[in-house]
Amino acid sequence: MVRQRANPGDIERLLVETATQDGKRVRIRFGQDPGQAGKSQAQHLVRTLSGFTVHPASESGDKLTRFGPFSSQCRAGNIKILRGAWNEELFRVLEGFPDLAHDDEVDACSGALEMLNPPMSSWAAYEIARQDAEAIRAKQHAKPQGARPDPARGSMEWFTLQQELKNSS
Repeated sequence: MVRQRANPGDIERLLVETATQDGKRVRIRFGQDPGQAGKSQAQHLVRTLSGFTVHPASESGDKLTRFGPFSSQCRAGNIKILRGAWNEELFRVLEGFPDLAHDDEVDACSGALEMLNPPMSSWAAYEIARQDAEAIRAKQHAKPQGARPDPARGSMEWFTLQQELKNSS
C-alpha cells in the first residue's frame, strides 16, 4: 500500500511507478465516481496505465455499507495484512472510520475484498463441490471398523457366530 497526498500529476506518476514495481501480473482496480467526470477520469487512468490489467469499478451505495463486508471479515480473522511501515496509519484510519475526514484507505480495502471475492453467478456448482468435499473428508476421517472376531473353533462364541452367519444368508 502506498499512501500519499499530492497533486493529480504526482499521483498519476506514483500510480505508474507502483504498477511498474508490482509487475504486470498484478491486477489494478480503482473506484470510479459516478457521473461523466468519473468516467472521463477512469478512461484517462486506464490509458495512463497502458500495458497493465486495469479495472475501474463503479461504486454504488454509501461507504459505510461498502465497508461492512471487509469489517466483518476482519472481525472473523479472515484478512491478512502484509507487515509494513504503513500498518499503524492504515489501522488508525480503519478503526476511526467513519469519523475521520480522510477515508481513502477504507475505500481501497472494501474494493480489494470485492475484487478478490467477486459475487458468484451461481451457487449451485459451489454447493455441489462443497458437498463432495465434505463427503470425501468424512470418508477420510471415518472410524476404522474393527476386525471380525475369530473365536476358537468349537467354542461357544464360534457356535454363536456360525448361527448368526446362517441366519444372515
